[in-house]
Amino acid sequence: MSYIEHSKYTAACYCRLSRDDENDGTSVSIETQRKVLEDYCRSNNYEVYNFYCDDGYTGTNFDRPSFKQMMSDASDGTINMIVVKDLSRFGRNYIEVGKYVEETFPDMGIRFIAIGDDVDTNRDNLDLDLMLPMKNIFNQYYPADCSRKTRQAFVTKAKRGEFIGSQAPYGYKKSPEDKHVLIIDEETAPTVKWIFEMAAYQGYGYNKIARVLTDRKVITPAALQAKRAGRGYDKDPCDWNLATVFRMMENTAYLGHLTSGKRRKISFKSNRIKRMPEEKWIVNENMHEPLISEQLWEDAHLRLATRKRTSKSGFVNIFAGLLKCDKCGYALGISNASGKDNYFACNTYKKKGKDKCSSHYIRYDELYDKILSDLDEMLSMVQNNKEAFVETVKAKIGGSSDEERQRMSNEAEEVEKRLGELDKKFDMLYNDRLDGLISDKKFKEMSARCESEQEELSERLEQLQEKLRTGSEKSFNLDRFIDLISEYEQIESLDKELLNLLIDKIVVSDRVKEGNSFTQTITVYYRFVGCM
Repeated sequence: MSYIEHSKYTAACYCRLSRDDENDGTSVSIETQRKVLEDYCRSNNYEVYNFYCDDGYTGTNFDRPSFKQMMSDASDGTINMIVVKDLSRFGRNYIEVGKYVEETFPDMGIRFIAIGDDVDTNRDNLDLDLMLPMKNIFNQYYPADCSRKTRQAFVTKAKRGEFIGSQAPYGYKKSPEDKHVLIIDEETAPTVKWIFEMAAYQGYGYNKIARVLTDRKVITPAALQAKRAGRGYDKDPCDWNLATVFRMMENTAYLGHLTSGKRRKISFKSNRIKRMPEEKWIVNENMHEPLISEQLWEDAHLRLATRKRTSKSGFVNIFAGLLKCDKCGYALGISNASGKDNYFACNTYKKKGKDKCSSHYIRYDELYDKILSDLDEMLSMVQNNKEAFVETVKAKIGGSSDEERQRMSNEAEEVEKRLGELDKKFDMLYNDRLDGLISDKKFKEMSARCESEQEELSERLEQLQEKLRTGSEKSFNLDRFIDLISEYEQIESLDKELLNLLIDKIVVSDRVKEGNSFTQTITVYYRFVGCM
């Protein structure tokens, strides 16, 4: 380590608290940390520039807003000292913590102090050099151990047949006597039964059921949760979608069964979720009163299965209803539906010939591979770097970045402020005219300039508000699409439900010969966000 001595220290006091820390035996609350740091700096005559607090953020990575701000202030020389209660408050990734303490901070001329661990980078301390890696390793072990213990506790409860979800399934509520027991919610249970009956007796698919519920103004599960929790809800509370209906119709809780362990985080360091093999699921049958009968469940799923279009050979066209011709706008139909060498061609061309349209030929397996690749790539981006995915999609669909939206919002505020100033100015001019302080001619000249500026500003304000409104709608729709695709842990194959959930239509152009090869444009219009 290198050591930097300053005549005066300006300290950043850093505090952090995460959910994992709730199980810590010591008091690590934000307020406790603030008092410890404040007392320490006061007793050592260190000037405190600011308290940087990340409440609810894990220590296993450094993607924390206040930490980033602190590092920015350190980079521009605003602070030259960082003080934490102990190393675990700074972070629990032993490699990254060690790099900051032993390399980054000394290079920046930043003195680092962890009070509880007796760490001070301005002390030439051999024990520190030897013990710091061990302390960091132990701090990283802690959240891993917490994660293991928490998961084991959930598994134990699940095996006992206890309900361990944070929210009861729509149609149920948690018993006031025992939160691990589900009881029927009389308000919403009839809707659950109605959904299954629409599928079983009327032959409705997921989309049709969602439309019926929306038209009947039935409140959605998410909106109902927000209402009962006293939270705001910025979406249409009665806007049902295919994904919600699909999840409900696959939920065996409505048969009285509890199933746990379908999904699991790949590690305590990552938010990525993987789907567990069915043999590892924890299933407990007949744990609460069912909302529907076994017969209704079977009838509904059988009717849904028979809705799939099959050829005489049993082949299922998962793209049915999605493919459109870019020239005439009509559907592309499948040909040679034998399970081998299937392809699609424009129905107008097939029925009326080349005078009306062209074939727009595309092989089934070629289309399948392209769509699968696109969806898998998008899901991977959402899981690995959601922020980058959002910015990429916004750029393609015309949505505004957060920085751009903030800039436009600030400009709109300034425009509104100026319009208010001009109104006051006009009033003053009018009063001055009445009082004889300015001539009519001067009044007309000055008021005309005011009116001209007001017109320009009003037009600009309207433009900004329209851009902000459009941007909000696009951001809202993008969130809806992300919610849909996030229903899947991985996409290894395509089926009709997945395609109808995520895609509105697929527009196919004709094949164009270029030299010895052909090119063809396939344009996918995704739900809520359109062509990306």
